[in-house]
Amino acid sequence: MFQKIKQSLKVLGILLTTVIIIMTIAVTTSPWPSAYIIGRMFNGPVKITNQKVFGRSKKNVAVKSDVRYESSAQKNTLDIYTPKKETKPVTTLIWVHGGGYVGGDKSGMREFATKLVNDTHVAVVSINYQTAPSAIYPSQVQQVNDVVKYLKTTAMYQQKLNLSRVMFGGDSAGAQIALQYATIQTNANYAKKMAMPAELKAGQIKGTISYCGPLDLQQVATQQPKSLLMRWFINTVAWSELGDRNWRTSNTLQQASLVKQITDQFPPIYITDGNAYSFQEQGLAFEKRLQQLHVPVTSLFFNHDQKEVTHEYQFNYQTALANKCYDETQHFVMTYQ
Repeated sequence: MFQKIKQSLKVLGILLTTVIIIMTIAVTTSPWPSAYIIGRMFNGPVKITNQKVFGRSKKNVAVKSDVRYESSAQKNTLDIYTPKKETKPVTTLIWVHGGGYVGGDKSGMREFATKLVNDTHVAVVSINYQTAPSAIYPSQVQQVNDVVKYLKTTAMYQQKLNLSRVMFGGDSAGAQIALQYATIQTNANYAKKMAMPAELKAGQIKGTISYCGPLDLQQVATQQPKSLLMRWFINTVAWSELGDRNWRTSNTLQQASLVKQITDQFPPIYITDGNAYSFQEQGLAFEKRLQQLHVPVTSLFFNHDQKEVTHEYQFNYQTALANKCYDETQHFVMTYQ
């Protein structure tokens, strides 16, 4: 009897060892397994954090959901939020969702977009894009371009959207994507390098918004987070997005690092980030460069705070800090729209 148990345990040990070896090989030879896990983390159900305010706001907002825009990439849908009472085309904020480049969905912006449209009377276009690693850099930036082209050439949306007054914003990875697009539109040399001619004329971009965005990606090539989990996360999303296992020495990493690409033509910005498990140092570097270029910057950072403020803090409207961020965002939009 004892011999049978011993034999069974031995077989079980061999099986577990085999599984571990297979999993180790899988995650070290391809970003797909880890990217799938991270993507699932970002693809949970959307929660409304303040039902009372959301319920009051949505009465004044019209929503056109799952509009398909023309693109060679998949997951090419968008939601359009517009103020019901406005009869003329309004300033349009094009928003790119986060999700570590490997997950997320435009539906996560429902509460934020509804509140902002109600309070500022701008329109919000919340877009989807094909995530990595099935679509690698710069596919997501090109899809933002596809959205702009589609809105500009579709007459029915021009009755509601003033595309001569546009803002771009995003959260987390979406902030990097959105602001890279704004950089392309305002830096002709960069647009040429990206092989993406500007779709918008000078002065049409009225503002940008970055919520917890990785805006100086070159930092991740030289900095090693103390957290093992954060290291795994960064390696997975960088490998997935750039399509290069040796992403730290990749030329595309430098190209996507926006601090080196922005000029004094970059539009005014509202920028915020938390001080824990996020990209605050990158945001601070971006802010410093913009100030050197004399670009108007409104910022909310927590680098001098002892209390931890985590990544994507700004969407939990049950907290004072999220509401402070929202109030400042609202003021920024109303100032520059």
